[in-house]
Amino acid sequence: MENALILQYLLVAVIVIFAAYSIFKILKKTFSPNKFKKGKPGCDSDCCS
Repeated sequence: MENALILQYLLVAVIVIFAAYSIFKILKKTFSPNKFKKGKPGCDSDCCS
């Protein structure tokens, strides 16, 4: 009985860690500084300094 509870906690922990990592990857991709490159509208070297 106690082993099943530990397995459930481990499974939930793995799911939470995977979800947090996925959200971190999405946020990192969304707010990366490479998003504003020269030639693209948005930020250029004058406004980013």
